[in-house]
Amino acid sequence: MKAVKLKKCKVCPGEFTPRATTQKVCSPSCAIKLVDMDKQAKAKKARNSEIKRVKQKLKDLDRQSLKWQHRQTQPVFNRMRVLQEKVRFKSIGKEPECVSCGKANMDFCCGHFKTVGAHSELRYDEYNTHLQCNRYCNKGLSGNINGNKTTRGYIQGLIDWYGDDAQEYFNHCETAKPKKWTWQELEEMRKRFNAEIRRLEKLL
Repeated sequence: MKAVKLKKCKVCPGEFTPRATTQKVCSPSCAIKLVDMDKQAKAKKARNSEIKRVKQKLKDLDRQSLKWQHRQTQPVFNRMRVLQEKVRFKSIGKEPECVSCGKANMDFCCGHFKTVGAHSELRYDEYNTHLQCNRYCNKGLSGNINGNKTTRGYIQGLIDWYGDDAQEYFNHCETAKPKKWTWQELEEMRKRFNAEIRRLEKLL
């Protein structure tokens, strides 16, 4: 007769000769332990399933929160605008410069002409956002709108850049109507911004 092949016990490291093909353990004590192990495994699976369900529920709640959506969308828009401005300067053969102080080779960011806090309707508006140095003009001088003894300021910067056309930017920002965002809208906008970022990066 053909010898029965030894099997490795599912609980202990020992091997045994099975009495049936379905036998998994070498002894009654290991069988009891295996039952406990299976119960623990099922309980762990149930806990993990519940944790996953709760996390998904929280994620869905986050997605529907405008505050959360703005936190995700704003930096993506800001990144896109910096790239758009750099591409614009490249297209006219000039070195990128800060709209407020006119300096090049700075820590550039997306500088808002009208602040997000006071004019949320303009937070994702290209007419309201331009290339600006971050530490000095944007943060240090709160946007440096009117300039100082050594800098021209945001308003004069737009005039220097666009001449008479700068008035269109000012009028647009002054007449913009309040905007009520939806989380679905912000999510869709973020997808478009990310796609534009990928396109712009190829141009630089």
